[in-house]
Amino acid sequence: MLVNITVFIILAPLATWLFPVYVPPNTTATVHAVLPAGACNATGVLYIDKPVTIMCANPGLSPAAFSGYIAVEYRAPPPPPAPPPTVSPLIVVATGVAAAAGLSHLASNRRELLAAPVLPIVARIKRAAADDPARREILRVVEQMGAATMSQIAKATGKSWGAVQWHIYVLEREGKLKSIRIGAFTYYFIDPKKAAEVILSSVDPSALPPEDREKLDFLAAAG
Repeated sequence: MLVNITVFIILAPLATWLFPVYVPPNTTATVHAVLPAGACNATGVLYIDKPVTIMCANPGLSPAAFSGYIAVEYRAPPPPPAPPPTVSPLIVVATGVAAAAGLSHLASNRRELLAAPVLPIVARIKRAAADDPARREILRVVEQMGAATMSQIAKATGKSWGAVQWHIYVLEREGKLKSIRIGAFTYYFIDPKKAAEVILSSVDPSALPPEDREKLDFLAAAG
């Protein structure tokens, strides 16, 4: 779950502003605090496992404007393993035909008898997997957003974290989806150049470590 708070306040002289960050039990939160340095007690990226309070103070004698944003991502517990696929009648038939073809192969020592009966059924199974509507929806969401985290994909598709994680794993294995880790977030994308533009617009480039900036430069050049 991602919580993003945009901050724009004008503090009176000698006043403070407090923003409490709550952490559920057995959870770690990643806090991106892009706030004025020196005036606020937390800036940059924080990893917390207990509640904290981000405070900005105006020690001056005149009102002061503070602006920035605070992004808090709560780490979800590991998803349950994907349920074992049900054995469809199509796969049962494929298994039976393969066994029969294997016996024919042993009897005649001809390889074409082993492959020929199975190929049409395997092709139908592959087409069924490629046409999975959940994966088509994930690809559509990622292409529309340019780059998205797993929590953003789950929210946009209305699917559970575990289901999205499983489908993303399959899509990455098939080469239809790519990923890049920037800071504490992993972004999934299709078009590298579009992904670099989206990620750069959502983070402060000056706050990124050199290796993350190099990754984004490489991503933009790859497009």
